Amino acid sequence: MRIPRGSRKIVWCRMWSCARRSGNGRRMIIDMHTHAGRPRRTGDVDRSVLATMRGGGVAAAVVAAIADIPVIRRDPDTKRLVKIRDPEPGECLEATNGYLDSFSNAGMRIAREPDEIRADDPSLVLAIEGCDFLDGDLDRLNAMEARGVRSIQLTHYLVNETGDIQTAPPVHGGLTRFGADVVRRMNKIGVILDVSHCSEDTVRGVVAAASKPILCTHANLREPGVPDGEHPRFISMDYARMVVETGGVIGAWLSTLTREKVPGMIRHMFRAIDAVGIDHVGIGTDMPAGVARTEMPDFSRHHELEDALRERGMTAAEVEKVCSGNWLRVFRTVRG
Repeated sequence: MRIPRGSRKIVWCRMWSCARRSGNGRRMIIDMHTHAGRPRRTGDVDRSVLATMRGGGVAAAVVAAIADIPVIRRDPDTKRLVKIRDPEPGECLEATNGYLDSFSNAGMRIAREPDEIRADDPSLVLAIEGCDFLDGDLDRLNAMEARGVRSIQLTHYLVNETGDIQTAPPVHGGLTRFGADVVRRMNKIGVILDVSHCSEDTVRGVVAAASKPILCTHANLREPGVPDGEHPRFISMDYARMVVETGGVIGAWLSTLTREKVPGMIRHMFRAIDAVGIDHVGIGTDMPAGVARTEMPDFSRHHELEDALRERGMTAAEVEKVCSGNWLRVFRTVRG
């Protein structure tokens, strides 16, 4: 599926005929993928983290429930998250609802529609990382949409019933028949489909089944020839092109950049812009996962990403696209 260039321009003009700025004169930022203020396994949201959104220029944070959290752990040797056992029926659904409850009760406004995102009134957008909560029941997607979830990732660190992942050997050979049904149902009910963590073959199946733009909310492009630079979750240009062909967006990612840190995220953001174009790049920090735990434990440094775009000489319209407009365009299209 390919979005005609002309139709994308019409959507853009309708949304952004007037520039949106926060009270401090900056373009508003939307972080496409976070776990902001929520401990990975237990506890309520740390409201002091969410309180930094306004100061960092962040109008909305997409906050993700981790569906497979009961059955993944960090490998002591590789330091990467891996499956430790199969989930029990209903276990991932319970974990997902626990996460969503904590974000819903964090004292922040939950934005359910694009027009509910406002520069001077920060909000959260509910998301789920991994369709492990489905247990074969497509109607659970409808239930999640009804409670305000607006973005769902097919896979995380488990090869599940929707398809294969980047960090484990393939089992299905890509997207499954059930996974294709999930794609079509999400398109129908207006939930954004996120292919982060999906294998390249899975993404190929998603693109064939999808009728609306997709996201890859947190990933960086592979760099050939860089020693130890090929994290298994970095994506190829073919992978990136498939996302872009749908009119989708790739979120520049921080979590794995242990040596490069925030300057590395900025470098990767520019690499993506140069490779796929200004209309298809956004911000997806994954904070506070990995290196973001110390580099971006809250939102106070997000404005540095906008500053970097300005310093590169980009126009106000270009800065706005990367900071928020590209993701909002997809959100509006999917909800339309």
